[in-house]
Amino acid sequence: MQRILKEPGLRQPGGSKQVVSILFSDIAGFSRISEQLDPQELVQLLNAYYEQTIRCIHQTDGTIVDIIGDAIFAIWNAPELQPDHQEKMLAAALAFQKNVTQFNGKQGGLALNTRVGLHTGEVVVGNVGSTEHFDYTAIGENVNLASRLEGLNKQLGTNVLMTRAAIPPSGGQWLLRPVGKFQFKGFENFVEVIEFVVTDEPPESVRLWLDAFSAALAKFGEKDFAAAKKGFQRTLELHAQDGPSQFYLKQIAEVPAHPVPENWAGEISLKEK
Repeated sequence: MQRILKEPGLRQPGGSKQVVSILFSDIAGFSRISEQLDPQELVQLLNAYYEQTIRCIHQTDGTIVDIIGDAIFAIWNAPELQPDHQEKMLAAALAFQKNVTQFNGKQGGLALNTRVGLHTGEVVVGNVGSTEHFDYTAIGENVNLASRLEGLNKQLGTNVLMTRAAIPPSGGQWLLRPVGKFQFKGFENFVEVIEFVVTDEPPESVRLWLDAFSAALAKFGEKDFAAAKKGFQRTLELHAQDGPSQFYLKQIAEVPAHPVPENWAGEISLKEK
């Protein structure tokens, strides 16, 4: 806001192309939760939730573009340029999940489990609207992709999904797991999707089930479905309720009814947003 007030040009309608890092979040099952509360209680719950989540974005110098009910849309690298915008976004997502976990520990049956999508790409940022009302926002295909990643969490049983483009150039100590290539509805190309794993498990035990899943996913892409099934089942033995393993076991069960093409290598076409 201070930058926009200081530079009159930023207050004019219009935009410019800029590479940004994008975060979309959404509360799982929020409609069901909202039905259990009266409006005043619901607003109090959301305000307490946002106290814990919005600070993660502000502390990493992110810009909250919009809050839509229970969803947050935030970006990094605009309006201020940030060479380390991917690192800042991942740091925010990590703190986001940890804060939500702590928050939910105090809520009993009203846990606000949150799904997050992360992506980095070129968008148009600027003021969109009329001469009487505008919003500073980011628009474009890459914004839509970040939103679709957030939604894919529901199908994969994960909390945070991201693209390879969102990985910081410097690498870092992030715990990442490739979970396959997906074609989102309305998109032409397949996108490699990576889970940003946030866990308190000991590193040695995490590595066991991550390696088991990786081997199973490779077999799935090779059309060795028998070996892939065993691998995903093994992953579940090491990490009960692993969402991506359950997802792929369902895909394998459908192969007899829907044979894969000759040149198929494990890609998944999604039929819903």
